[in-house]
Amino acid sequence: MGRILTFPGRGIGSNCYLYTDDAETGAVLIDPSASPEATAPIFGQAARRLSAILLTHAHADHMLTLREWKAATGAPVLIGRFDRYALSDPVANVADLLGLPTGDYGDADGTLEDGEEIAVGREKLTVLHTPGHTVGSVCFLGQNALFSGDTLFAFGGVGRTDFFGGSDDALCDSVMRLLALPPDLSVYPGHGPKTTVSRERNYHHYNPI
Repeated sequence: MGRILTFPGRGIGSNCYLYTDDAETGAVLIDPSASPEATAPIFGQAARRLSAILLTHAHADHMLTLREWKAATGAPVLIGRFDRYALSDPVANVADLLGLPTGDYGDADGTLEDGEEIAVGREKLTVLHTPGHTVGSVCFLGQNALFSGDTLFAFGGVGRTDFFGGSDDALCDSVMRLLALPPDLSVYPGHGPKTTVSRERNYHHYNPI
């Protein structure tokens, strides 16, 4: 299992994660909401050797420091294919609505598809397309961990669907897909504390199990 470090970001408290393999031969940053300088005491030198910067979705609070990380590391920015357009659209990325300082976060270096595997040193993350909060939301599934973005939170929480591109029906289907994963899987959400699949099954009326 890889190593996971968490830093609560700026804005409205979006979590920023560093995921490395055990030997720290590879590392990815997930949702850059905090700066390289702020995270340095927790993330350490591994954060300077990123193989990729991964975005669960293109909402401004999850990519506040995207440009800073790109400049500091040169790592490629990867995002779900259907959210790429929102990186530079302040309406779609809700920067204007959230009152955040910029609505243009540049462009991605590549896009992600459902089922695609991302190498992280000796480990890997599998991309799960989970629309609903946004059309291009994705989660990242590791051996014993799921980075769920704003698709699934602790204590029965789910992402809002009243933003641009949101869909209640799509989100319901996406949450059902996540709740069908192994029950002991740890879930690292875009906001708030971590949880497990088994715990979240107890909260959702559309539980498929």
